[in-house]
Parts: sequence; structure tokens; C-alpha cells
Amino acid sequence: MKFSTPKKVLAGAAGVALIASGATVAFAENGPQAEGLSHDIDGNTIDSHRLTIDKDFTHVADVQGEFAFNQEGVTPNDELFNVFGTALTSMCSKPSVEMLDNGEGIANYYINVGGNIKKNFTVNVSEMKDSEETALMGCSCATGKPFGQAAVVGVPLESIVGMADLEEGVNTVTAYGADGFGQALPLQYALDKKAMLVYEVNGEGLKSTDGSAVQMWLPETVARYFTRDIVNIELTRQAEEPAVQQVDPQFRNKIDILNTSEGCVFKAGYDITFEGVADDCGSPITAIEFSFDDGATWTSCATDGATADKWVNWQFTTSFAEPGSYNLSVRAKTADGVVSPLEASLEFEVIE
Repeated sequence: MKFSTPKKVLAGAAGVALIASGATVAFAENGPQAEGLSHDIDGNTIDSHRLTIDKDFTHVADVQGEFAFNQEGVTPNDELFNVFGTALTSMCSKPSVEMLDNGEGIANYYINVGGNIKKNFTVNVSEMKDSEETALMGCSCATGKPFGQAAVVGVPLESIVGMADLEEGVNTVTAYGADGFGQALPLQYALDKKAMLVYEVNGEGLKSTDGSAVQMWLPETVARYFTRDIVNIELTRQAEEPAVQQVDPQFRNKIDILNTSEGCVFKAGYDITFEGVADDCGSPITAIEFSFDDGATWTSCATDGATADKWVNWQFTTSFAEPGSYNLSVRAKTADGVVSPLEASLEFEVIE
């Protein structure tokens, strides 16, 4: 008989109450600095330290186990955007009314295209079947812990740009929502990131009560640029290309444990499966690391082949021979050498 958490990682990965200690925990500000965990990023120095833990846990060094990961899975639509807050305009801002099956709204996919182009035009993106694409794409805020992933259907922004007769020097694209709010992006950046105008999320057609229901999705880009209810796209020539906001350095390399505090009691000698998700929104995750001795030692598990456009679903299975109170700390590493400034932690009990 196995005592383990369910191995279902592929759904519901975001928007869940996660760790027994209450939240992802910042490394102790005044604790001893772990070697190699200080990073200078865009003028910011981020120091990662081992957690200061008051409770007397059973410490086990260099714990070995079975590790597996994939980059699959989607966040349910009723959770996907609610994890991002309560403001107004982008994915990173308000609960997703159009994602809920409330019977309201219409399926409107018309967008006006203008700016520094020789002739303005209107297009129904849902009718551009020759250009339609499907993608599995992550969505992450610049600050804070939540992140999600969805299977989206839509038309590449490149197809819309290809329909426009651009004037000389056009270098900026701005998608405006029905409320008039828009976030400017360098046009080449948006094209390089394969931005999509999305009208279906996780198999569900989008609806809107105000303007078009189309959404802008961009891989490896913070969710403030995921404009919703798009009614206008402006292709313009600017003296300087707009800057692109990046993930706040202290919130890079987000990681969560999906095991909840309920039921975290296991039999000695039996398998325990820990599972969770990690995402950096820009740099591929190259390893997930586990510690069961307050960060004195770490077991590093490579995530070879992981890409930056999707999250990493991870599982680590191990067992403990001795009864006691234990604490798991988990962090991630990226291809550019950054270790999670915030780690996740889980308390659990092992009994006879």
C-alpha cells in the first residue's frame, strides 16, 4: 500500500491553497547566505538565504528519490485569471468574467486595425481559419506568486500585421481593450514572441459584454500585456520603442508545492510523492532542488529539455524510515543561473 499524494498534476495547478506553512516563504533576510545565491539583475541585487525555521524538524541530508517532470497541463478556466488580483484590464488584473459560464455576453471577434498604415481595416479573427493556431502557453504576473497555463486557439499577431500596408518605420504595436486601456510593445518583440490573438481558452470560446472578446497572449511575457476585450490594434511609428516590463527580480523563478496541509501524515518506509509547478517567465527551468535539512544539503534534479514558454510540473517520490516531523524546502534553477529568491516549504509527519 502506498501512502502518497495523488499524482494528478495536469489540472488545477494554479489557484489552489498550497503549502502547509501557509505560503511560499522568503529566505530569511539575516540568515547565513547560501553560496552562489546572490544575483545582480538589471541593477537589482537579490540575495537568497536559507530559511530560519523555529520548529525542531527531523533533518535528513542528501535525500534521494524518483524524479519526473513534464510541461503539460492546464489551469481550469474558473481559476485561471482569478488568481491574478482585482484591478481592471489585463490578465494580471481582474477575475475573468468572460471565462465563466454565466450565459452572458456574445462571441464577438471583430478588431479594428489602424495607426501608421496606409489604410485602416476591420477583421474578424475567428474567420481567419487558414491562420488559426493552437498553443499551450503560460501566464505569469511580474510580482507575486500565482501563475497559470492554458491551451489557447487564435490567430498569430503576425497574420494581422501581414494584412496591413505599413508606413516606413513602424516599430510599435498597442492592443486596446474596450475601456481604452492599452500596453505598447515593440512590434518586433511581439512578433518574435509569437503573440497570439486568442478567442478560445481550454476549449471554451470567449464571450464579452463590452466589445470584442479577443485576448492578446504572449509567451515569456508578464500578464499585464495579455490585454482582454481587444477592440483596436494600433501599429505606430515611435521615436523610441517602448520598454518591456520584466518579472520583478525578487519574484523570478516562482515555485509551488501542490500537496496541501490536509493529510500530510505518512507511514514510515512508504512512498511519499511531492508535486508542484515552477516557472520563470523568460528563462528555462533547468533543475528542481529539494532539501529536508533546512537547506544544509540539496538534491538537484535536472529538467533537461524544459522550455521557457511553459511551466514545469514536477514530482519527487521518496520515503523516510524514521517517524518524526519533517520539512521539505524546494527551489528551482534557471538556464541563466538564477536560484529561486522565494522557496516553497511543506511540513509533514511520518508515523510508525
